[in-house]
Amino acid sequence: MSERFLNNPNIPENKVTTVFAYCDDIALKKRLSDFSIKVVNVIENTLLDSPVRNHADILANYVGKSRFLTDKNQDELCAFLENKSGKWVLIEDIKSPYPSDCLLNFADIGDYIICNKSLLTEKIVKQLPKKTIIDVKQGYSKCSVCICKRNTIITDDFSIHNAVSQYEDIKSLLIEKGSVRIEKYNYGFIGGCCGLIDKDLLLFNGDLQTHTNFDKIEKFLYDNCVNYIDIKGKPLTDIGSIIPITEKDD
Repeated sequence: MSERFLNNPNIPENKVTTVFAYCDDIALKKRLSDFSIKVVNVIENTLLDSPVRNHADILANYVGKSRFLTDKNQDELCAFLENKSGKWVLIEDIKSPYPSDCLLNFADIGDYIICNKSLLTEKIVKQLPKKTIIDVKQGYSKCSVCICKRNTIITDDFSIHNAVSQYEDIKSLLIEKGSVRIEKYNYGFIGGCCGLIDKDLLLFNGDLQTHTNFDKIEKFLYDNCVNYIDIKGKPLTDIGSIIPITEKDD
């Protein structure tokens, strides 16, 4: 099977063949295996607080054109990229506490990048695609955004929803916090429990019906022609996103 790197970060145009994710859960492994999706495993960074030290969206970010920005510990990701003739730029000093833990936690949603601009270092800015940056208060922008399709998001952060609502070509659904689990913290983020695994197909790490705003979310996805699959009987759990890397090339 021929495959290629995604043309646009986070938004596949075909069936996804490889993801970057923390995947120690049997049910999630099976879901990905059912779709013949390979996993490049996250290597934990012990300088980060325990709940997020193995979160993909904290430790790397795909910026397009086969290039990743990555934490220096991600040997498996770098080996994968080298084997596929990909490129990477190491970002030093990713560590707790905030804001040094979210240097790479920006969200490319298609035509825009959502982030707290004050957290972007010069080294990171040089690697970003030439897109409009939407400046928000939330440092954990990628965690806080479920990317459904191009310029279409679900977010549990008011500052993000308010900022993107100024753009006519962005569709955003604001939902309540609290229905996504994460170890140690009061709640996780909606973006951290999901990722696209095909054009218009979202995978949720847990049972979407357990979310307080399930009906709103399901309707928003339906209205925007986005399908989803989930893991029944399991709480929605923030694992640091499921980041698509490669897709079928046909």
